[in-house]
Amino acid sequence: MHVSTSDPDQARAQCAEIYFPHRLTMLHDPAEFSMSLSAVDLGPVAAGVLSYGGEVVIETGELATGYEVNIALDGVLRTRSGRADVCSTAATAAVYRPDGTARLHGWAEGGRLFGLKIDRGALEDQLTALLDRPVRGAVALAPTIDLASPDGRRWWSLVRALADLAADPRGLAADPRVMRPLVEAVVAGLLHTVDHPYRDALAVPAAAVGPQSIRRAVAAVVERPEHPWTVASLAEVAGVSARGLRDGMARHHGVSPMALVRGVRLRRARDDLAAGHGNVAEVAMRWGFTHLGRFARAYREAFGEPPSRTAGSGARATARGSTGEPGHT
Repeated sequence: MHVSTSDPDQARAQCAEIYFPHRLTMLHDPAEFSMSLSAVDLGPVAAGVLSYGGEVVIETGELATGYEVNIALDGVLRTRSGRADVCSTAATAAVYRPDGTARLHGWAEGGRLFGLKIDRGALEDQLTALLDRPVRGAVALAPTIDLASPDGRRWWSLVRALADLAADPRGLAADPRVMRPLVEAVVAGLLHTVDHPYRDALAVPAAAVGPQSIRRAVAAVVERPEHPWTVASLAEVAGVSARGLRDGMARHHGVSPMALVRGVRLRRARDDLAAGHGNVAEVAMRWGFTHLGRFARAYREAFGEPPSRTAGSGARATARGSTGEPGHT
């Protein structure tokens, strides 16, 4: 969704479509009002950049259906999350719970806001999977995240990657192999980054998972590497919790579940390059690698040569086959 408008009613309606119903109050000349929104709805999450051309106040009722994280990209956003007053900046995120109201007050000089909405069920289901026990009621997330902390920086980099990919709905945002694991990582990363009553429990090791369960997960990835696997979907195949799968995979294979998926896809990419089934960019995209530089580094680490060398060998082999020239064994 890309919207620019000088009509307050349209602004209110379009923002509510992506985020939450709200009341909009202008604290400047209504004739000078402007709003722009660039956002995408990915199902469990919605992400976007919202800007106003003057000072406004936005007020919601109880959010009810979702959690929200707002980050002022310009200046300072004065906001109330439930009972907590927060000044959000580029280094401090404001966090809102579904059992509370929200109030945002900004930008006398104009400014941009990054907003991330997370479906309530998606966050609470993810926490249930991580804990391997039910979560009842809204999760009491702390009202702020320090984006300058190591955990905060890592999580914000994940969110920025999600927002960058989602900016082009015709591109990789349409590829579930890319977006589903990234959405899951953003939600899980939030749960490991923001303070809440369950955070210490997330650090407790899960019950040991046997090798047979891990073998089921590995076999599923090898059989269908093109599937948009997430940790949750692999854990379901293995018949264990997401946390149990992570711990078991690390214990038995020394890698994370998604690292296993990337490794299998790298090997399939190598097979395609060696067979001459496309150039490096085409093969990387085919197997869900979105950044050619990172793909090349991972490929070199895995196989000791750049993908271009494998592709060159594959192209020469294909050319020999098409001319009837015998290959060397």
